[in-house]
Amino acid sequence: MVGTMASFISIFATGLDDPDIMLSLRSGIVAGFSTASLLLIFALYRIREISSKGDSREERRNTETEYLRSILSPVEEQAQERGITWSVKNMIRRDRGVLLVEIAELDPFLSSSLVERLIQGREGLRKVKIRTGFSEASSTSKSDPGSRPAILQRLKIDAERVNWQVIQKSSSITLRPMGEAPSPRLWAIRFGIFVIPVTLVMSLAFRDLAGNGLEQQGIIFGSACGIIISALAASFRDRTS
Repeated sequence: MVGTMASFISIFATGLDDPDIMLSLRSGIVAGFSTASLLLIFALYRIREISSKGDSREERRNTETEYLRSILSPVEEQAQERGITWSVKNMIRRDRGVLLVEIAELDPFLSSSLVERLIQGREGLRKVKIRTGFSEASSTSKSDPGSRPAILQRLKIDAERVNWQVIQKSSSITLRPMGEAPSPRLWAIRFGIFVIPVTLVMSLAFRDLAGNGLEQQGIIFGSACGIIISALAASFRDRTS
């Protein structure tokens, strides 16, 4: 695809009246081969990295799951004292790689206590999903209607303090790391990498869209958009913590 686009761009650049087809084809082949080589190198590097970290990632996930079960074990004891069946072994698991905690029949007090324990153990946790209910089609829903408001009230107080973003859905609450903002040096490096190609592409695109007589305005607008997009891309937060 890159080679084809490079060939067309080369034809347009040399002029449609007397295009140099062979030069355009050579340019397309070189561009396509170079891009394919870079993508292949990157793909091989990622495959090697993933394969080398596969075992350690699984071990890290298991460690995080056991850690969550350990910090929520006091909630299980409190639930048993209240005659509520809730165990960390059955109610804590991984769903599509994300730690999932089901509150099931926990009352508002125990739900608030559960969230408090999560906040206290934040350093050893990353993304956690709390299932507060089930779909309306499910007839097994036994969650206390007051548990979700109790959880949200507790998170409203401390979630931001421990660098957690609260994402609400109809039957769950997801706690996602807000991430760390890039350092000024890293931001400048990212911006320097993105700004030239993005600004160039945007300015040329809007120049053509503007039409005859408005090329200058199109270039200015496209350049401004390219700078803004580059700045936003350079501000990407690391959410692995």
